Amino acid sequence: MRLRAALRVALLSGALAAGASAQANLLTNPSFESGAFVNQGNDTMSPPAGSTVITGWTVVTDATAWIGPTNPFNLTASDGSFFLDLTNYQAGAPFAGMSQTISTIPGATYSLSFDLGSSTQWGAPDSLTASAAGTSQTFTSPTTGIDIWTHEVMQFVASSATTTVLLQGASGINYIGLDNTDVELISSPGQVPEPSTLFLLGVGLTGAALAWRRPQ
Repeated sequence: MRLRAALRVALLSGALAAGASAQANLLTNPSFESGAFVNQGNDTMSPPAGSTVITGWTVVTDATAWIGPTNPFNLTASDGSFFLDLTNYQAGAPFAGMSQTISTIPGATYSLSFDLGSSTQWGAPDSLTASAAGTSQTFTSPTTGIDIWTHEVMQFVASSATTTVLLQGASGINYIGLDNTDVELISSPGQVPEPSTLFLLGVGLTGAALAWRRPQ
């Protein structure tokens, strides 16, 4: 009976650890796969500033290029079939941005990540500025490669019950790629850190081992 009880504790601790580490992406349509896509030529659509045709997102500042898998530009999505080019069809600024407002916990820490696309065929390097809850950071792509995706990460602390995430083109010539966006909760105010949870799991397993060895 002692062994069974210890095993129950270990399994419960493991479930709590798994639950603490498994976080969901808070962004809707993070890889731009859904929406009212209309091929306007080159398997591309150019939603203007203010458009909400891409599910969950609002285009800001300038038109963006929403590009599909059969495009002729020697470019592919980093996740799924569709991706964005924040330069649209024009060379240089102004660049488009994409925004989405999500529910957040004031004082909680979040991780914002995305893939930044670049290509020497269309002008590299390029850069994108990520902003959320007063935190802003500009990321720059590599200078080489025909179809390169670079995974970028930024942390921010939410200051209210809602947070607007903005991914805005900052520099480039004919291509600033954006795909595979993600926002996940890292920790809430007062939350026990994940290493402590793993420690509890270790304690549970140790207890199970001791119960196994102890004479009945």
